[in-house]
Amino acid sequence: MSAPKQPYPPCAGNSCSYHGYKTAWPELVGQAGPKCKAAIEKDNPFVTVVNVPRNGGTIEPDYCCNRVYLFVDENNVCYFIPTVG
Repeated sequence: MSAPKQPYPPCAGNSCSYHGYKTAWPELVGQAGPKCKAAIEKDNPFVTVVNVPRNGGTIEPDYCCNRVYLFVDENNVCYFIPTVG
């Protein structure tokens, strides 16, 4: 039996090396989801953005250097600071 496919690349672990790229985007709170996703991927090409809707979204409890959860409300607006992890 194969493992379920994750919506992001395999986790790079927790020994992160960001090479000077951003790891948090407080300025994106209140912005539209697609705009946030584009900004994050531009600022740090090593991460994959995973949308997490307020109602019904789930997250993995592990810390992952190549993932950013983007928490969006029912209007697809970011309501929590996106950070690597």
